[in-house]
Amino acid sequence: METNLRIRMVGIDHNKASIEYRELFSFTKAGAVEAMRQLSETFGLSGCIILSTCNRTELWISGKRDDRISEQEDWSPYEMLCRIKGIPVEGYREFFTERQGEEAVSHLLELSCGLDSKIFGEDQIISQVREAMLLARKHHSTDLVLEKVFQTAIAAAKKVKSRVRLAAVDGSTALQVLSLLKEQLGVLEGVSCLIIGNGQIGQMVANALLAQGAAVKMTLRKTMHGRHSSESIIPDGSTMIPYENRVWELASSKVVISATRSPHYTLKKNEVKDFLNSDSSIWIDLAVPRDIEPEISTLEKVRLFDIDHLTKEENPENNARCRQEARDILMEYLTELKQWFAFRERVPEIQDIVRLSVEDVSKRLDHPMETMELPEDERRLIQTEIEKAVEKSVGKLLFGLKDTLRHSLWKECLDAVYNAANKDTLKS
Repeated sequence: METNLRIRMVGIDHNKASIEYRELFSFTKAGAVEAMRQLSETFGLSGCIILSTCNRTELWISGKRDDRISEQEDWSPYEMLCRIKGIPVEGYREFFTERQGEEAVSHLLELSCGLDSKIFGEDQIISQVREAMLLARKHHSTDLVLEKVFQTAIAAAKKVKSRVRLAAVDGSTALQVLSLLKEQLGVLEGVSCLIIGNGQIGQMVANALLAQGAAVKMTLRKTMHGRHSSESIIPDGSTMIPYENRVWELASSKVVISATRSPHYTLKKNEVKDFLNSDSSIWIDLAVPRDIEPEISTLEKVRLFDIDHLTKEENPENNARCRQEARDILMEYLTELKQWFAFRERVPEIQDIVRLSVEDVSKRLDHPMETMELPEDERRLIQTEIEKAVEKSVGKLLFGLKDTLRHSLWKECLDAVYNAANKDTLKS
């Protein structure tokens, strides 16, 4: 990968950091939007994408819009992230990994397939990568380079998913929750479960529990992100309760699961201690930052688990084989992406050839246009349209070389065309 493209990233994930550290650097959707805006403005970045999930936070940056912000030139992505978060740089660097160029792109390709997920081969990460890209695009914080990298990663992940069976049948967060509950409770039929959060993960968990015959209650706010509760989807078979009544429902709930994107605790020790189930209950916190105040684990009869208690699949031999099959496919996409970047370096030369071609045609048209018995404004209009047509046609031919000519011949071919276009062959 061309290092002058300046693709860089920094990430914190479950491999190096526990949830206590990951949640310090996590973002809500609104928080990510504001952070990308500040990063772009403060550091003059041409592209910026934030990926924030339960298991990781990553900051991706690309290039500079201009050279005006020279005093920020030496800031690393890690330092940028700490500044935006208002967190001291000292003390957390060991939990982060920084990558650039080809190493960064290779990481994103593997990440998007679930090869680096806590649950090996899980499917949610594809949509999370896509949502991060779309959010950045919507708020004008991405650029052509990051768009191309993320789009390629998503396409590659889909190809891998269609060709390689990465995950076994229990390879999603929802079904990992089921596995944990079955270990603790055995049969789940008839078990009263309270789910706080009506997002994607909450609904997946609800559907998984309903399929086991559990009695599921799900909270719903009156309005959420400007949307009325009547527009929200409640899984068939579950009971809707107002979010404000969540504490009252604890006494009748054997299982409590919270999976929101709230920056604040949904359940606090001093608020819930008098409303607990008379029997022991299992609480699972699937959020980052955490929804359930950790001190709740000190309450009698409460067994509290968080996202870090969901383990990877135990099938290392199969995972190693699948990982290699996936990497073989990813290498094809990486090679294609490297060629795209390499050809992109030739764009200024192509633009020069197009400009010279248009100038040549324009000179050749001068005399014929002067002899035409047309008003001056009509002659200018005709000549302008001809020049536009030449620009598009020549550009199409030259950019088409990327798909029809071997990479090793690009420079030689474009140099020859440029020299030919730059010759003055007009007769005086």
